[in-house]
Amino acid sequence: MNWTELFMTRWENVYIAATAVDLPPVVPVSEAVADGSYPEKLARRTRQRTVAVAPADEPPAAFAARAAKAALADSGYAFDDVGLLVHTSVLDPSPRMSNPVMWLEREIGPGGFRDVAQLMNGCDGVVNGMRWAAARLTCETEHGAALVTAAESWQPKEVIDRWTVDPDTPFGDGGAALVMSRDHGIARLLATASHTQPHLEGVHRGPRVFGQGVSLPVVLSQRSHAFYETSDISREEAWKMRGDGIGAVIDKVLADAGIAREQVARVVLPFRGRQVLEEEYFPYLGDLEPARSSEERGREIGHLGGADPIASLHYAIASGELSPGDHAVVFSEGVGIVQSAVLVEVV
Repeated sequence: MNWTELFMTRWENVYIAATAVDLPPVVPVSEAVADGSYPEKLARRTRQRTVAVAPADEPPAAFAARAAKAALADSGYAFDDVGLLVHTSVLDPSPRMSNPVMWLEREIGPGGFRDVAQLMNGCDGVVNGMRWAAARLTCETEHGAALVTAAESWQPKEVIDRWTVDPDTPFGDGGAALVMSRDHGIARLLATASHTQPHLEGVHRGPRVFGQGVSLPVVLSQRSHAFYETSDISREEAWKMRGDGIGAVIDKVLADAGIAREQVARVVLPFRGRQVLEEEYFPYLGDLEPARSSEERGREIGHLGGADPIASLHYAIASGELSPGDHAVVFSEGVGIVQSAVLVEVV
């Protein structure tokens, strides 16, 4: 298919040493419905119970910093052992011409001879960070660990409205972190694969071109409507392309690792609304069983953006839904559209 590209990597002796999640208090959806923030019909459709909402004066990277410290403590590594720090977010960092990852490094520990990077690859950024971290650990022996973090705060409302930016999923605030190692961990990284569909990038961009300034607030449904009004691709064709991509990237990551579908215990999915899961994800999983812990926690937290893959894996393991010896596929999807799968073996 000339409208897709598929990238894969198989890994040896690379581990997820620890994961951690840091969240603000949750707000009951009933309160948001009562004060008019969240339409009742959307609440019924998503079946969301609560959403994590950060204080307006707390920077999103603060959640990443606390999660990073917790993950490092659980991993047995100190920050000096980290040779690569990757931070990812969906919203543009603020203030402009600043470096959020350096703020994050200062909050976690001392500077040093390590690589640092801020990734802006939407909700799929963590998988890119994991791939980069795995490559670094494979090639460089001076440091024993790499750190990947993600955080988001969907505010102020004039920029993005967490309740209505995506009619099918309320967005939650918070951060997550994972430590990767070549020596030990809670899960062994077997393979990663990413599937890109650039013909669909306009679904999230809308009619504006890069360099024309910012259109606020962000309303994804308006952007997608504008795309379909001018595109040669119909909504039905786009949904099929997106769904086929889910199956393709999962099949690819399994094939590259030499793991059969019947060996997979669970597919760990992003935190999305119930209707999204039932209509846009479940039909393309085939006989693979989705992790129910992801669905349940998602209905309590909301969509965490790039932190979803870390948080969903964290809760699947912490809840006991994934046990030692289990193989799991962690699926993520970002604007653009980029779809990724990570195959791990819990140890």
